[in-house]
Amino acid sequence: MRSKVEIDGSILEKVKQFNYLGCELSLDGEPDFDKKINRFQGICGTVRKHLKKTRTDTEMKFYKFVARPSLLYGSETWVTTKRDMTVLEAAEMRSLRSVTGYTRLDKIRSEVIRK
Repeated sequence: MRSKVEIDGSILEKVKQFNYLGCELSLDGEPDFDKKINRFQGICGTVRKHLKKTRTDTEMKFYKFVARPSLLYGSETWVTTKRDMTVLEAAEMRSLRSVTGYTRLDKIRSEVIRK
Protein backbone atom coordinates (compact mmCIF):
# COMPACT_ATOMS: atom_id res chain seq x y z
CA MET A 1 0.00 0.00 0.00
CA ARG A 2 1.41 3.35 -1.03
CA SER A 3 0.72 6.40 1.03
CA LYS A 4 -0.08 9.77 -0.46
CA VAL A 5 2.47 12.56 -0.16
CA GLU A 6 1.05 15.84 0.98
CA ILE A 7 2.83 19.21 1.02
CA ASP A 8 1.13 22.36 2.32
CA GLY A 9 -2.26 20.75 2.06
CA SER A 10 -1.94 19.62 -1.55
CA ILE A 11 -1.41 16.00 -2.56
CA LEU A 12 1.42 15.36 -5.00
CA GLU A 13 0.47 13.69 -8.23
CA LYS A 14 1.77 10.15 -8.82
CA VAL A 15 3.49 9.85 -12.21
CA LYS A 16 5.15 6.96 -14.01
CA GLN A 17 8.01 9.03 -15.42
CA PHE A 18 9.50 12.49 -15.05
CA ASN A 19 12.44 14.55 -16.22
CA TYR A 20 15.11 15.33 -13.62
CA LEU A 21 18.21 17.34 -14.59
CA GLY A 22 17.88 16.31 -18.23
CA CYS A 23 17.41 12.61 -17.49
CA GLU A 24 14.14 10.81 -18.00
CA LEU A 25 13.41 8.76 -14.89
CA SER A 26 10.67 6.15 -14.93
CA LEU A 27 8.97 3.88 -12.48
CA ASP A 28 10.04 0.76 -14.37
CA GLY A 29 13.68 1.86 -14.43
CA GLU A 30 13.91 1.87 -18.23
CA PRO A 31 16.74 4.20 -19.33
CA ASP A 32 16.02 6.88 -21.91
CA PHE A 33 18.44 5.57 -24.55
CA ASP A 34 16.46 6.67 -27.57
CA LYS A 35 16.21 10.29 -26.42
CA LYS A 36 19.88 10.37 -25.42
CA ILE A 37 21.02 8.88 -28.72
CA ASN A 38 18.82 11.27 -30.73
CA ARG A 39 20.21 14.24 -28.79
CA PHE A 40 23.76 12.92 -29.27
CA GLN A 41 23.29 12.49 -33.03
CA GLY A 42 21.78 15.97 -33.25
CA ILE A 43 24.80 17.47 -31.52
CA CYS A 44 27.20 15.53 -33.73
CA GLY A 45 25.31 16.60 -36.86
CA THR A 46 25.46 20.22 -35.79
CA VAL A 47 29.20 19.91 -35.13
CA ARG A 48 29.78 18.39 -38.57
CA LYS A 49 27.70 21.08 -40.23
CA HIS A 50 29.28 24.09 -38.54
CA LEU A 51 32.84 22.86 -38.05
CA LYS A 52 33.18 21.37 -41.53
CA LYS A 53 36.30 23.35 -42.43
CA THR A 54 38.13 22.95 -39.12
CA ARG A 55 40.86 20.51 -38.25
CA THR A 56 39.96 16.98 -37.23
CA ASP A 57 41.52 17.38 -33.79
CA THR A 58 39.26 20.39 -33.11
CA GLU A 59 36.20 18.33 -34.01
CA MET A 60 37.47 15.47 -31.82
CA LYS A 61 37.85 17.84 -28.86
CA PHE A 62 34.30 19.07 -29.35
CA TYR A 63 33.14 15.46 -29.53
CA LYS A 64 35.00 14.48 -26.35
CA PHE A 65 33.98 17.49 -24.28
CA VAL A 66 30.42 18.19 -25.49
CA ALA A 67 28.85 15.33 -27.46
CA ARG A 68 30.00 12.31 -25.47
CA PRO A 69 29.11 13.79 -22.04
CA SER A 70 25.61 14.61 -23.31
CA LEU A 71 25.18 10.96 -24.28
CA LEU A 72 26.55 9.52 -21.07
CA TYR A 73 25.04 11.99 -18.59
CA GLY A 74 23.16 9.99 -15.98
CA SER A 75 24.48 6.65 -17.24
CA GLU A 76 25.75 5.76 -13.76
CA THR A 77 22.20 4.82 -12.83
CA TRP A 78 21.42 2.78 -15.95
CA VAL A 79 21.00 -0.97 -15.81
CA THR A 80 22.30 -1.85 -19.25
CA THR A 81 21.95 -4.96 -21.31
CA LYS A 82 24.33 -6.15 -23.99
CA ARG A 83 21.94 -4.78 -26.63
CA ASP A 84 21.94 -1.35 -24.95
CA MET A 85 25.73 -1.26 -24.96
CA THR A 86 25.78 -2.25 -28.63
CA VAL A 87 23.39 0.58 -29.51
CA LEU A 88 25.50 3.11 -27.57
CA GLU A 89 28.73 1.93 -29.19
CA ALA A 90 27.15 2.04 -32.65
CA ALA A 91 26.01 5.65 -32.14
CA GLU A 92 29.47 6.60 -30.87
CA MET A 93 31.28 4.92 -33.75
CA ARG A 94 28.94 6.46 -36.34
CA SER A 95 29.91 9.88 -35.05
CA LEU A 96 33.63 9.11 -34.73
CA ARG A 97 33.83 7.67 -38.23
CA SER A 98 32.22 10.82 -39.60
CA VAL A 99 34.63 13.11 -37.73
CA THR A 100 37.72 11.14 -38.76
CA GLY A 101 36.57 10.69 -42.36
CA TYR A 102 36.55 6.88 -42.28
CA THR A 103 33.73 4.70 -43.49
CA ARG A 104 32.90 1.11 -42.61
CA LEU A 105 34.21 0.14 -46.04
CA ASP A 106 37.70 1.23 -44.96
CA LYS A 107 37.66 -1.76 -42.55
CA ILE A 108 39.48 0.09 -39.77
CA ARG A 109 38.85 -1.31 -36.32
CA SER A 110 36.87 0.75 -33.81
CA GLU A 111 39.73 0.69 -31.29
CA VAL A 112 42.00 2.43 -33.80
CA ILE A 113 39.42 5.14 -34.55
CA ARG A 114 38.76 5.81 -30.84
CA LYS A 115 42.44 6.69 -30.28
